[in-house]
Amino acid sequence: MRLKAKDVAAALGISPATVSLALNNKPGVKPSTRKRIQNYILMEEEKNNSRLRAEYTESKGTVLMLNYIKHGIILKQRENKRNPLLFDDFEYICNKAGYRFDYQEFYEKTGSLEKLLDKCRNGTIKGIYMMAAEMNYSDIYPFGQLKIPVVVGDNLFYEQGMDSFLIDNKEGICRAVDYLVDKGHSYITYLAEKVDIFNFTERREAFAEEMEKRHCGDGSSRIIRLGNQIDEVYEAMNRYLDGGLRKTTAFVLESSVVSLGVSKALLERNIRVPREISLIGFDALPNLSIPGINLTLIKGTHTMRHKAAMSHLIRHMESEEGEMVRVYYKTRLLEGESVFDKNKYIYK
Repeated sequence: MRLKAKDVAAALGISPATVSLALNNKPGVKPSTRKRIQNYILMEEEKNNSRLRAEYTESKGTVLMLNYIKHGIILKQRENKRNPLLFDDFEYICNKAGYRFDYQEFYEKTGSLEKLLDKCRNGTIKGIYMMAAEMNYSDIYPFGQLKIPVVVGDNLFYEQGMDSFLIDNKEGICRAVDYLVDKGHSYITYLAEKVDIFNFTERREAFAEEMEKRHCGDGSSRIIRLGNQIDEVYEAMNRYLDGGLRKTTAFVLESSVVSLGVSKALLERNIRVPREISLIGFDALPNLSIPGINLTLIKGTHTMRHKAAMSHLIRHMESEEGEMVRVYYKTRLLEGESVFDKNKYIYK
């Protein structure tokens, strides 16, 4: 049974609103109170998981969540921090079904693939949820030969017949371009990272296609690669801005890293958002992470998607279903104040 905010509030003698703010990383909660809430939840989750482990002393085996790190870009951006509450959710899902949960990061450049595959062959691992954002076909191939179910996150491998749980990148980027065009923008530029991973490649292709569909010109020529870290993006954006905005009235920002680096460069040059340039980002940002800009965002689903993938993997492990499943999670548009409506106002 999962903890509810009102139950945590009652146990700690604080308001449910305070608990909700803390759990959603919102401001307005004292650090000491936030820590107290987190510690209580971790303690209760551990009690619950211990009870479940005791109920399933004869475990059916292990479910492995494997983060395959090829470039290391995504991991660095997430500051290599595991979310304890999210991992408790995974452990709960596995324990409830009678399995142990294990998490491992595999670094392609330094790790031994053969040792990892041997671990997966030893009989105790019954299924793998692969965090595959940085993988390509040759990387995933050995795991498809293991004769155990593999579910993939943030990638597609048709040839291997693996089930996939993904953000609908195409739908999200089309939503962003349509939103800008409907606000009167046609000179739109896409600011990208440098790394070529599945999610980013899908977004870039969708941008070019939607720009053509909306009669806004050759979108592929308006994709500018900046960098993979905030500081790198910031420096590259400054170099780009040395040549002016080049008729561009709106930027689509590929990721949270691009959003942060680009916004910093614009603010330092006193370029007014949205009056001089409109912005729409992809992926959520921490609250107040860009002082002075209330960014309009395309937001994907992450936590619920990963939990659903884990539950699906367990169902797949316990059945003989042979059909391949691809689950796309639609995005949401979170309107901020970073897009200028050119249809409402006349430039003077």
